[in-house]
Amino acid sequence: MADFAKERRKEQYLGEKVNYLRNGYGTYVYENQFFRYEGEWVEGKKHGHGKLLMKDGTFYEGQFTKGEITGSGYKYFATSNAKYTGEFLCGEMHGNGMMAYKDGSVYKGQWQKNRRQGFGTLWTQKKSIYEGTFYEDMRDGEGKQNYDGSYQKLSNGDKYEGHWIQDKRNGQGHLWCADGSHYEGNFVNDLFHGEGKISHASGIYYRGLWLNGFPEKMATKIVILSESPLVLQQGQLFSIHVECRNDDDELVIEHGRELQLLAGFKYTPPVESSSFFDMIEDFKEQPIHTPFGYDVVPYPISDQLPELEDTNKIDEEAEDNSAENQDTDEVRLSESAKDFQETESRETVEEVKKVDSIISDESNKLPAQVTETVREKETKFEEVSQMAPQVQNKVTTNGICEWLNLQLAPPPPMYRPFVILKREEEAKKTKKLSKEKIEIMKEITDEMATQERTESEKKSSQLIVPEKEIYETIARPGEYVLIVREVTNPPFLGKTMQPAFLLLQLNQKKKTVTKKPKWDTQRFIAMSMHQTN
Repeated sequence: MADFAKERRKEQYLGEKVNYLRNGYGTYVYENQFFRYEGEWVEGKKHGHGKLLMKDGTFYEGQFTKGEITGSGYKYFATSNAKYTGEFLCGEMHGNGMMAYKDGSVYKGQWQKNRRQGFGTLWTQKKSIYEGTFYEDMRDGEGKQNYDGSYQKLSNGDKYEGHWIQDKRNGQGHLWCADGSHYEGNFVNDLFHGEGKISHASGIYYRGLWLNGFPEKMATKIVILSESPLVLQQGQLFSIHVECRNDDDELVIEHGRELQLLAGFKYTPPVESSSFFDMIEDFKEQPIHTPFGYDVVPYPISDQLPELEDTNKIDEEAEDNSAENQDTDEVRLSESAKDFQETESRETVEEVKKVDSIISDESNKLPAQVTETVREKETKFEEVSQMAPQVQNKVTTNGICEWLNLQLAPPPPMYRPFVILKREEEAKKTKKLSKEKIEIMKEITDEMATQERTESEKKSSQLIVPEKEIYETIARPGEYVLIVREVTNPPFLGKTMQPAFLLLQLNQKKKTVTKKPKWDTQRFIAMSMHQTN
Protein backbone atom coordinates (compact mmCIF):
# COMPACT_ATOMS: atom_id res chain seq x y z
CA MET A 1 0.00 0.00 0.00
CA ALA A 2 2.83 2.36 0.82
CA ASP A 3 4.51 1.56 -2.47
CA PHE A 4 1.30 2.43 -4.35
CA ALA A 5 1.11 5.86 -2.65
CA LYS A 6 4.71 6.59 -3.53
CA GLU A 7 4.08 5.61 -7.13
CA ARG A 8 1.04 7.95 -7.32
CA ARG A 9 3.03 10.89 -5.97
CA LYS A 10 5.66 10.22 -8.57
CA GLU A 11 3.09 10.46 -11.32
CA GLN A 12 2.13 14.11 -10.27
CA TYR A 13 5.47 15.39 -11.61
CA LEU A 14 6.64 15.09 -15.15
CA GLY A 15 10.06 16.45 -15.91
CA GLU A 16 13.77 16.33 -15.36
CA LYS A 17 15.38 14.98 -12.19
CA VAL A 18 18.84 14.75 -10.68
CA ASN A 19 19.46 12.33 -7.82
CA TYR A 20 15.72 11.68 -7.53
CA LEU A 21 15.09 15.43 -7.09
CA ARG A 22 13.16 17.65 -9.52
CA ASN A 23 15.90 19.48 -11.32
CA GLY A 24 15.60 21.23 -14.69
CA TYR A 25 12.30 21.77 -16.52
CA GLY A 26 9.17 20.04 -15.37
CA THR A 27 5.44 20.19 -14.60
CA TYR A 28 4.01 19.57 -11.19
CA VAL A 29 0.35 19.31 -10.09
CA TYR A 30 -0.25 19.87 -6.39
CA GLU A 31 -2.19 17.37 -4.33
CA ASN A 32 -5.18 19.74 -3.86
CA GLN A 33 -5.45 19.98 -7.64
CA PHE A 34 -5.77 23.81 -7.34
CA PHE A 35 -2.18 24.71 -8.27
CA ARG A 36 -0.16 23.64 -11.26
CA TYR A 37 3.42 24.68 -11.93
CA GLU A 38 5.33 24.59 -15.18
CA GLY A 39 8.91 25.76 -15.21
CA GLU A 40 12.44 25.40 -13.92
CA TRP A 41 13.46 23.43 -10.84
CA VAL A 42 16.64 23.35 -8.76
CA GLU A 43 17.20 20.66 -6.12
CA GLY A 44 13.49 19.95 -5.86
CA LYS A 45 12.37 23.59 -5.58
CA LYS A 46 10.85 25.98 -8.06
CA HIS A 47 13.73 28.19 -9.08
CA GLY A 48 14.22 30.32 -12.19
CA HIS A 49 11.52 31.13 -14.70
CA GLY A 50 8.15 29.43 -14.35
CA LYS A 51 4.40 29.70 -14.50
CA LEU A 52 2.04 28.97 -11.63
CA LEU A 53 -1.61 28.40 -12.63
CA MET A 54 -4.61 28.27 -10.29
CA LYS A 55 -7.87 26.49 -10.92
CA ASP A 56 -9.99 29.75 -10.94
CA GLY A 57 -7.94 31.11 -13.86
CA THR A 58 -5.50 33.24 -11.92
CA PHE A 59 -1.88 32.72 -12.88
CA TYR A 60 1.62 34.04 -12.31
CA GLU A 61 4.48 33.95 -14.74
CA GLY A 62 7.93 35.14 -13.86
CA GLN A 63 10.86 34.52 -11.57
CA PHE A 64 10.95 32.02 -8.71
CA THR A 65 13.61 31.89 -5.98
CA LYS A 66 14.03 28.82 -3.81
CA GLY A 67 10.39 27.84 -4.17
CA GLU A 68 8.96 31.34 -3.66
CA ILE A 69 7.54 33.89 -6.09
CA THR A 70 10.32 36.43 -5.79
CA GLY A 71 11.66 38.73 -8.48
CA SER A 72 10.04 40.23 -11.57
CA GLY A 73 6.89 38.77 -13.02
CA TYR A 74 3.37 39.10 -14.34
CA LYS A 75 0.17 38.16 -12.48
CA TYR A 76 -3.40 37.99 -13.73
CA PHE A 77 -6.29 38.08 -11.20
CA ALA A 78 -9.25 36.17 -12.60
CA THR A 79 -11.82 37.48 -10.09
CA SER A 80 -11.07 41.19 -10.68
CA ASN A 81 -9.54 41.03 -14.17
CA ALA A 82 -6.63 43.07 -12.81
CA LYS A 83 -3.18 42.70 -14.30
CA TYR A 84 0.07 43.36 -12.44
CA THR A 85 3.54 43.61 -13.87
CA GLY A 86 6.46 44.23 -11.56
CA GLU A 87 8.41 43.02 -8.59
CA PHE A 88 7.37 40.31 -6.11
CA LEU A 89 8.66 39.18 -2.74
CA CYS A 90 7.59 35.87 -1.21
CA GLY A 91 4.49 35.73 -3.37
CA GLU A 92 3.37 39.34 -2.70
CA MET A 93 3.53 42.42 -4.89
CA HIS A 94 6.46 44.28 -3.40
CA GLY A 95 8.74 46.90 -4.94
CA ASN A 96 8.08 48.73 -8.18
CA GLY A 97 5.18 47.62 -10.31
CA MET A 98 2.22 48.56 -12.45
CA MET A 99 -1.37 47.45 -11.93
CA ALA A 100 -4.06 47.78 -14.61
CA TYR A 101 -7.60 47.58 -13.17
CA LYS A 102 -10.80 46.46 -14.87
CA ASP A 103 -12.35 49.98 -14.83
CA GLY A 104 -9.44 51.36 -16.80
CA SER A 105 -7.54 52.79 -13.83
CA VAL A 106 -3.79 52.28 -13.80
CA TYR A 107 -1.31 52.56 -10.94
CA LYS A 108 2.40 52.72 -11.46
CA GLY A 109 4.73 53.03 -8.50
CA GLN A 110 5.90 51.41 -5.31
CA TRP A 111 4.23 48.45 -3.57
CA GLN A 112 4.57 46.88 -0.17
CA LYS A 113 2.90 43.61 0.82
CA ASN A 114 0.30 43.76 -1.95
CA ARG A 115 -0.57 47.41 -1.21
CA ARG A 116 0.25 50.65 -2.92
CA GLN A 117 2.73 52.30 -0.61
CA GLY A 118 5.40 54.86 -1.34
CA PHE A 119 5.59 57.13 -4.36
CA GLY A 120 3.38 56.41 -7.33
CA THR A 121 1.04 57.67 -10.04
CA LEU A 122 -2.64 56.73 -10.29
CA TRP A 123 -4.68 57.33 -13.45
CA THR A 124 -8.36 56.96 -12.52
CA GLN A 125 -9.70 58.45 -15.77
CA LYS A 126 -8.20 59.93 -18.91
CA LYS A 127 -7.57 63.27 -17.21
CA SER A 128 -7.85 62.28 -13.55
CA ILE A 129 -4.30 61.74 -12.37
CA TYR A 130 -2.75 61.58 -8.91
CA GLU A 131 0.98 61.80 -8.46
CA GLY A 132 2.39 61.54 -4.97
CA THR A 133 2.81 59.29 -1.96
CA PHE A 134 0.60 56.38 -0.89
CA TYR A 135 0.19 54.54 2.38
CA GLU A 136 -1.75 51.31 2.75
CA ASP A 137 -3.41 51.65 -0.66
CA MET A 138 -4.56 55.27 -0.04
CA ARG A 139 -3.28 58.69 -1.02
CA ASP A 140 -1.34 59.89 1.99
CA GLY A 141 1.33 62.57 2.23
CA GLU A 142 2.24 65.15 -0.40
CA GLY A 143 0.64 64.74 -3.79
CA LYS A 144 -0.90 66.34 -6.87
CA GLN A 145 -4.35 65.45 -8.19
CA ASN A 146 -5.85 66.45 -11.52
CA TYR A 147 -9.59 65.82 -11.93
CA ASP A 148 -11.66 65.37 -15.04
CA GLY A 149 -15.20 66.68 -15.42
CA SER A 150 -16.88 63.40 -14.48
CA TYR A 151 -15.00 62.79 -11.23
CA GLN A 152 -17.65 63.44 -8.56
CA LYS A 153 -16.02 62.06 -5.44
CA LEU A 154 -14.45 65.40 -4.59
CA SER A 155 -15.28 68.98 -5.54
CA ASN A 156 -15.38 70.24 -9.10
CA GLY A 157 -11.68 71.02 -8.83
CA ASP A 158 -9.39 70.87 -11.81
CA LYS A 159 -6.14 70.48 -9.89
CA TYR A 160 -5.12 70.02 -6.26
CA GLU A 161 -1.63 70.18 -4.85
CA GLY A 162 -0.99 69.64 -1.17
CA HIS A 163 -1.21 67.22 1.71
CA TRP A 164 -3.34 64.05 1.95
CA ILE A 165 -4.38 61.79 4.82
CA GLN A 166 -6.22 58.50 4.22
CA ASP A 167 -7.28 59.33 0.67
CA LYS A 168 -8.65 62.79 1.59
CA ARG A 169 -7.27 66.30 1.33
CA ASN A 170 -6.01 67.24 4.77
CA GLY A 171 -3.58 69.96 5.69
CA GLN A 172 -2.21 72.79 3.58
CA GLY A 173 -2.94 72.80 -0.10
CA HIS A 174 -3.91 74.65 -3.29
CA LEU A 175 -7.07 73.94 -5.26
CA TRP A 176 -7.53 75.27 -8.77
CA CYS A 177 -11.17 74.71 -9.77
CA ALA A 178 -12.37 74.03 -13.28
CA ASP A 179 -14.32 77.32 -13.32
CA GLY A 180 -11.18 79.37 -12.60
CA SER A 181 -11.52 79.70 -8.83
CA HIS A 182 -8.40 79.29 -6.67
CA TYR A 183 -8.27 78.38 -2.99
CA GLU A 184 -5.14 78.41 -0.86
CA GLY A 185 -5.25 77.29 2.75
CA ASN A 186 -6.06 74.46 5.10
CA PHE A 187 -8.23 71.40 4.36
CA VAL A 188 -9.95 68.89 6.64
CA ASN A 189 -11.71 65.84 5.16
CA ASP A 190 -11.74 67.33 1.65
CA LEU A 191 -13.35 70.60 2.88
CA PHE A 192 -12.01 74.13 3.31
CA HIS A 193 -11.42 74.31 7.03
CA GLY A 194 -9.15 76.66 8.96
CA GLU A 195 -7.33 79.69 7.61
CA GLY A 196 -7.58 80.17 3.88
CA LYS A 197 -8.28 82.54 1.03
CA ILE A 198 -10.20 82.17 -2.22
CA SER A 199 -10.34 84.07 -5.49
CA HIS A 200 -13.66 82.99 -6.95
CA ALA A 201 -14.36 82.81 -10.68
CA SER A 202 -17.16 85.36 -10.26
CA GLY A 203 -14.70 87.94 -8.90
CA ILE A 204 -15.44 87.42 -5.21
CA TYR A 205 -12.41 87.47 -2.94
CA TYR A 206 -12.47 86.24 0.66
CA ARG A 207 -9.71 85.71 3.19
CA GLY A 208 -10.25 84.44 6.72
CA LEU A 209 -11.46 81.49 8.74
CA TRP A 210 -13.35 78.62 7.09
CA LEU A 211 -15.64 76.05 8.72
CA ASN A 212 -16.73 72.86 6.93
CA GLY A 213 -16.32 74.26 3.45
CA PHE A 214 -17.73 77.76 3.99
CA PRO A 215 -16.44 81.05 5.39
CA GLU A 216 -16.94 81.54 9.11
CA LYS A 217 -19.07 84.57 8.24
CA MET A 218 -21.01 83.81 5.08
CA ALA A 219 -23.22 86.50 3.57
CA THR A 220 -26.75 85.11 3.23
CA LYS A 221 -28.94 88.17 2.66
CA ILE A 222 -29.01 91.68 1.24
CA VAL A 223 -30.18 94.58 3.43
CA ILE A 224 -31.28 97.98 2.04
CA LEU A 225 -30.33 100.81 4.40
CA SER A 226 -33.50 102.89 4.10
CA GLU A 227 -36.80 103.41 5.81
CA SER A 228 -39.81 101.76 4.24
CA PRO A 229 -41.64 103.14 2.41
CA LEU A 230 -39.29 105.55 0.67
CA VAL A 231 -41.41 108.63 -0.13
CA LEU A 232 -40.39 110.68 -3.17
CA GLN A 233 -41.81 113.21 -5.59
CA GLN A 234 -41.89 112.82 -9.34
CA GLY A 235 -38.47 113.51 -10.85
CA GLN A 236 -36.71 113.51 -7.46
CA LEU A 237 -33.27 111.89 -7.38
CA PHE A 238 -32.45 109.32 -4.72
CA SER A 239 -29.72 106.83 -3.72
CA ILE A 240 -29.74 103.22 -2.56
CA HIS A 241 -27.19 101.78 -0.12
CA VAL A 242 -27.06 98.04 0.65
CA GLU A 243 -25.01 95.71 2.82
CA CYS A 244 -24.26 91.98 2.61
CA ARG A 245 -25.04 90.37 5.97
CA ASN A 246 -25.13 86.91 7.53
CA ASP A 247 -27.92 85.21 9.47
CA ASP A 248 -26.81 87.06 12.63
CA ASP A 249 -27.36 90.38 10.81
CA GLU A 250 -23.63 91.11 10.82
CA LEU A 251 -21.85 92.85 7.96
CA VAL A 252 -19.64 90.39 6.06
CA ILE A 253 -16.40 91.86 4.73
CA GLU A 254 -15.92 90.41 1.28
CA HIS A 255 -15.44 91.69 -2.24
CA GLY A 256 -16.80 91.01 -5.69
CA ARG A 257 -20.47 90.02 -5.35
CA GLU A 258 -22.47 91.31 -8.31
CA LEU A 259 -25.78 92.93 -7.37
CA GLN A 260 -28.65 94.05 -9.59
CA LEU A 261 -31.09 96.87 -8.82
CA LEU A 262 -34.62 96.61 -10.22
CA ALA A 263 -37.82 98.59 -9.89
CA GLY A 264 -41.23 97.03 -10.25
CA PHE A 265 -44.87 97.99 -10.48
CA LYS A 266 -47.77 95.90 -9.25
CA TYR A 267 -48.81 93.26 -11.73
CA THR A 268 -52.55 92.98 -12.22
CA PRO A 269 -53.48 90.09 -14.48
CA PRO A 270 -56.44 90.99 -16.71
CA VAL A 271 -59.65 89.01 -16.39
CA GLU A 272 -60.44 86.40 -18.99
CA SER A 273 -63.20 88.46 -20.57
CA SER A 274 -60.88 91.41 -21.16
CA SER A 275 -59.79 92.18 -24.69
CA PHE A 276 -56.25 92.36 -23.31
CA PHE A 277 -56.28 88.84 -21.88
CA ASP A 278 -54.07 87.61 -24.70
CA MET A 279 -51.33 90.03 -23.69
CA ILE A 280 -50.37 87.81 -20.77
CA GLU A 281 -48.59 85.51 -23.18
CA ASP A 282 -46.56 88.45 -24.52
CA PHE A 283 -44.75 89.22 -21.27
CA LYS A 284 -41.04 88.78 -21.87
CA GLU A 285 -40.24 88.76 -18.16
CA GLN A 286 -42.09 86.75 -15.57
CA PRO A 287 -43.64 88.61 -12.62
CA ILE A 288 -41.39 88.84 -9.56
CA HIS A 289 -42.71 87.69 -6.19
CA THR A 290 -42.51 90.21 -3.35
CA PRO A 291 -43.16 89.98 0.40
CA PHE A 292 -45.90 92.62 0.10
CA GLY A 293 -48.62 90.25 -1.02
CA TYR A 294 -48.45 90.90 -4.75
CA ASP A 295 -46.17 90.36 -7.73
CA VAL A 296 -44.48 93.06 -9.77
CA VAL A 297 -43.19 93.39 -13.30
CA PRO A 298 -39.96 95.29 -14.03
CA TYR A 299 -40.18 99.05 -14.40
CA PRO A 300 -37.32 101.16 -15.84
CA ILE A 301 -34.97 102.85 -13.37
CA SER A 302 -31.88 104.79 -14.39
CA ASP A 303 -29.03 106.91 -13.08
CA GLN A 304 -28.46 108.62 -16.44
CA LEU A 305 -31.78 110.25 -17.25
CA PRO A 306 -31.56 113.20 -19.69
CA GLU A 307 -32.73 116.61 -18.58
CA LEU A 308 -36.40 117.11 -19.39
CA GLU A 309 -38.20 120.40 -20.02
CA ASP A 310 -39.95 121.97 -17.05
CA THR A 311 -43.50 120.67 -17.17
CA ASN A 312 -44.90 123.04 -14.54
CA LYS A 313 -46.11 125.51 -17.11
CA ILE A 314 -47.55 122.78 -19.28
CA ASP A 315 -49.25 121.23 -16.26
CA GLU A 316 -50.88 124.52 -15.27
CA GLU A 317 -52.17 125.24 -18.77
CA ALA A 318 -53.39 121.71 -19.20
CA GLU A 319 -55.13 121.76 -15.82
CA ASP A 320 -56.82 125.07 -16.63
CA ASN A 321 -58.07 123.75 -19.94
CA SER A 322 -59.00 120.45 -18.35
CA ALA A 323 -60.87 122.22 -15.58
CA GLU A 324 -62.82 124.35 -18.05
CA ASN A 325 -63.71 121.32 -20.15
CA GLN A 326 -64.63 119.37 -17.04
CA ASP A 327 -66.92 122.14 -15.78
CA THR A 328 -68.64 122.33 -19.17
CA ASP A 329 -69.06 118.55 -19.29
CA GLU A 330 -70.48 118.46 -15.79
CA VAL A 331 -73.02 121.17 -16.62
CA ARG A 332 -74.12 119.32 -19.71
CA LEU A 333 -74.35 116.02 -17.93
CA SER A 334 -76.31 117.50 -15.06
CA GLU A 335 -78.78 119.27 -17.39
CA SER A 336 -79.33 116.09 -19.37
CA ALA A 337 -79.57 113.92 -16.31
CA LYS A 338 -82.40 115.97 -14.79
CA ASP A 339 -84.84 114.69 -17.42
CA PHE A 340 -84.81 111.09 -16.24
CA GLN A 341 -84.34 108.99 -13.14
CA GLU A 342 -81.18 106.86 -13.06
CA THR A 343 -81.78 103.12 -13.02
CA GLU A 344 -79.17 100.33 -12.92
CA SER A 345 -79.49 97.65 -15.61
CA ARG A 346 -77.53 94.65 -16.68
CA GLU A 347 -74.65 95.67 -18.97
CA THR A 348 -73.51 93.58 -21.91
CA VAL A 349 -70.37 93.37 -23.97
CA GLU A 350 -72.23 94.97 -26.92
CA GLU A 351 -72.81 98.16 -24.89
CA VAL A 352 -69.10 98.49 -24.13
CA LYS A 353 -68.32 98.10 -27.80
CA LYS A 354 -70.85 100.86 -28.66
CA VAL A 355 -69.05 103.41 -26.47
CA ASP A 356 -65.63 102.43 -27.83
CA SER A 357 -67.01 102.70 -31.37
CA ILE A 358 -68.44 106.17 -30.74
CA ILE A 359 -65.16 107.50 -29.36
CA SER A 360 -63.16 105.87 -32.14
CA ASP A 361 -65.42 107.32 -34.87
CA GLU A 362 -65.22 110.82 -33.47
CA SER A 363 -61.43 110.71 -33.10
CA ASN A 364 -61.10 109.62 -36.72
CA LYS A 365 -63.01 112.76 -37.83
CA LEU A 366 -60.31 115.11 -36.48
CA PRO A 367 -58.43 117.14 -39.10
CA ALA A 368 -55.40 115.42 -40.62
CA GLN A 369 -53.05 118.19 -39.43
CA VAL A 370 -54.21 117.79 -35.84
CA THR A 371 -53.83 114.00 -36.03
CA GLU A 372 -50.32 114.34 -37.42
CA THR A 373 -49.38 116.73 -34.61
CA VAL A 374 -50.57 114.21 -32.03
CA ARG A 375 -48.51 111.47 -33.66
CA GLU A 376 -45.40 113.66 -33.66
CA LYS A 377 -45.83 114.39 -29.95
CA GLU A 378 -46.43 110.72 -29.12
CA THR A 379 -43.27 109.78 -31.01
CA LYS A 380 -41.34 112.44 -29.11
CA PHE A 381 -42.43 111.14 -25.72
CA GLU A 382 -41.73 107.53 -26.74
CA GLU A 383 -38.18 108.59 -27.61
CA VAL A 384 -37.84 110.19 -24.17
CA SER A 385 -38.86 106.90 -22.56
CA GLN A 386 -36.43 104.91 -24.66
CA MET A 387 -33.53 107.29 -23.96
CA ALA A 388 -33.28 106.26 -20.31
CA PRO A 389 -30.62 103.51 -19.96
CA GLN A 390 -31.20 100.88 -17.30
CA VAL A 391 -29.08 101.22 -14.18
CA GLN A 392 -25.97 99.04 -14.29
CA ASN A 393 -25.11 96.20 -11.93
CA LYS A 394 -22.70 96.98 -9.09
CA VAL A 395 -19.95 94.95 -7.41
CA THR A 396 -19.59 94.93 -3.63
CA THR A 397 -16.56 96.31 -1.83
CA ASN A 398 -16.10 95.27 1.81
CA GLY A 399 -19.64 93.91 1.69
CA ILE A 400 -21.14 97.30 0.72
CA CYS A 401 -22.72 98.53 -2.52
CA GLU A 402 -24.50 101.76 -3.52
CA TRP A 403 -26.31 103.40 -6.44
CA LEU A 404 -26.39 107.21 -6.69
CA ASN A 405 -28.51 109.76 -8.59
CA LEU A 406 -31.30 107.31 -9.29
CA GLN A 407 -34.65 108.20 -10.79
CA LEU A 408 -37.67 106.28 -11.99
CA ALA A 409 -37.75 106.61 -15.76
CA PRO A 410 -40.84 107.44 -17.82
CA PRO A 411 -42.97 104.37 -18.54
CA PRO A 412 -42.16 102.57 -21.79
CA PRO A 413 -44.71 102.86 -24.59
CA MET A 414 -47.70 100.61 -23.93
CA TYR A 415 -46.38 99.56 -20.51
CA ARG A 416 -48.65 96.59 -19.91
CA PRO A 417 -49.62 97.13 -16.23
CA PHE A 418 -50.70 100.71 -16.97
CA VAL A 419 -52.62 99.67 -20.08
CA ILE A 420 -54.42 96.90 -18.21
CA LEU A 421 -55.30 99.21 -15.31
CA LYS A 422 -56.63 101.87 -17.66
CA ARG A 423 -58.79 99.40 -19.52
CA GLU A 424 -60.13 97.93 -16.32
CA GLU A 425 -61.04 101.40 -15.03
CA GLU A 426 -62.82 102.17 -18.29
CA ALA A 427 -64.64 98.85 -18.11
CA LYS A 428 -65.83 99.56 -14.55
CA LYS A 429 -67.15 102.98 -15.56
CA THR A 430 -68.85 101.54 -18.61
CA LYS A 431 -70.62 98.83 -16.63
CA LYS A 432 -72.35 101.50 -14.52
CA LEU A 433 -73.95 103.07 -17.55
CA SER A 434 -77.46 102.05 -18.48
CA LYS A 435 -78.85 102.11 -21.97
CA GLU A 436 -80.28 105.57 -21.36
CA LYS A 437 -76.88 106.80 -20.22
CA ILE A 438 -75.21 105.44 -23.33
CA GLU A 439 -77.65 107.38 -25.53
CA ILE A 440 -77.03 110.57 -23.54
CA MET A 441 -73.26 110.00 -23.78
CA LYS A 442 -73.61 109.62 -27.53
CA GLU A 443 -75.45 112.93 -27.78
CA ILE A 444 -72.88 114.68 -25.63
CA THR A 445 -69.99 113.11 -27.55
CA ASP A 446 -71.50 114.19 -30.87
CA GLU A 447 -71.94 117.73 -29.59
CA MET A 448 -68.42 117.88 -28.14
CA ALA A 449 -66.90 116.39 -31.29
CA THR A 450 -68.67 119.06 -33.40
CA GLN A 451 -67.32 121.79 -31.14
CA GLU A 452 -63.80 120.31 -31.22
CA ARG A 453 -63.82 120.13 -35.00
CA THR A 454 -64.83 123.79 -35.18
CA GLU A 455 -62.11 124.87 -32.76
CA SER A 456 -59.46 122.67 -34.38
CA GLU A 457 -60.17 124.14 -37.80
CA LYS A 458 -59.58 127.63 -36.38
CA LYS A 459 -56.47 126.66 -34.45
CA SER A 460 -55.10 123.68 -36.31
CA SER A 461 -51.55 124.66 -35.43
CA GLN A 462 -52.28 124.96 -31.70
CA LEU A 463 -53.07 121.76 -29.85
CA ILE A 464 -53.50 121.43 -26.12
CA VAL A 465 -51.08 118.85 -24.76
CA PRO A 466 -53.17 115.86 -23.62
CA GLU A 467 -52.83 114.62 -20.09
CA LYS A 468 -51.32 111.40 -21.45
CA GLU A 469 -48.32 113.30 -22.86
CA ILE A 470 -47.69 115.06 -19.55
CA TYR A 471 -47.29 111.97 -17.41
CA GLU A 472 -45.29 110.09 -20.04
CA THR A 473 -42.37 112.49 -19.61
CA ILE A 474 -41.92 111.36 -15.98
CA ALA A 475 -42.93 108.37 -13.88
CA ARG A 476 -46.54 108.13 -12.74
CA PRO A 477 -47.42 108.67 -9.10
CA GLY A 478 -48.07 105.44 -7.25
CA GLU A 479 -46.53 102.59 -5.28
CA TYR A 480 -43.43 100.94 -6.69
CA VAL A 481 -41.10 98.25 -5.34
CA LEU A 482 -37.30 98.42 -5.39
CA ILE A 483 -35.53 95.06 -5.59
CA VAL A 484 -31.84 94.31 -5.03
CA ARG A 485 -30.81 90.76 -5.90
CA GLU A 486 -27.56 88.90 -6.41
CA VAL A 487 -26.59 87.88 -9.95
CA THR A 488 -23.07 86.63 -9.23
CA ASN A 489 -22.12 84.11 -11.90
CA PRO A 490 -21.18 81.45 -11.07
CA PRO A 491 -22.76 81.63 -7.59
CA PHE A 492 -20.24 81.84 -4.77
CA LEU A 493 -19.81 78.27 -3.44
CA GLY A 494 -23.13 77.38 -5.06
CA LYS A 495 -25.18 79.75 -2.86
CA THR A 496 -27.00 83.01 -3.64
CA MET A 497 -28.00 85.67 -1.11
CA GLN A 498 -31.65 86.39 -0.37
CA PRO A 499 -32.89 89.50 -2.24
CA ALA A 500 -34.02 92.71 -0.54
CA PHE A 501 -37.26 94.63 -1.19
CA LEU A 502 -38.21 98.25 -0.47
CA LEU A 503 -41.51 100.04 -1.02
CA LEU A 504 -41.27 103.34 -2.89
CA GLN A 505 -44.17 105.79 -2.73
CA LEU A 506 -43.99 108.25 -5.62
CA ASN A 507 -46.12 111.37 -5.09
CA GLN A 508 -47.20 113.91 -7.65
CA LYS A 509 -44.69 116.65 -8.36
CA LYS A 510 -45.40 119.85 -6.51
CA LYS A 511 -45.87 122.91 -8.72
CA THR A 512 -44.04 126.14 -7.93
CA VAL A 513 -46.45 129.04 -8.36
CA THR A 514 -44.93 132.51 -8.62
CA LYS A 515 -47.37 135.15 -7.35
CA LYS A 516 -47.13 138.51 -9.07
CA PRO A 517 -47.64 141.60 -6.87
CA LYS A 518 -50.97 143.37 -7.33
CA TRP A 519 -50.92 146.65 -9.19
CA ASP A 520 -51.18 149.65 -6.86
CA THR A 521 -52.06 152.77 -8.85
CA GLN A 522 -51.75 155.23 -5.96
CA ARG A 523 -48.33 153.87 -5.01
CA PHE A 524 -47.17 154.18 -8.62
CA ILE A 525 -48.35 157.84 -8.82
CA ALA A 526 -46.64 158.65 -5.53
CA MET A 527 -43.34 157.09 -6.67
CA SER A 528 -43.51 158.97 -10.00
CA MET A 529 -44.10 162.29 -8.28
CA HIS A 530 -41.26 161.64 -5.88
CA GLN A 531 -38.85 160.92 -8.75
CA THR A 532 -40.00 164.11 -10.56
CA ASN A 533 -39.31 166.27 -7.55
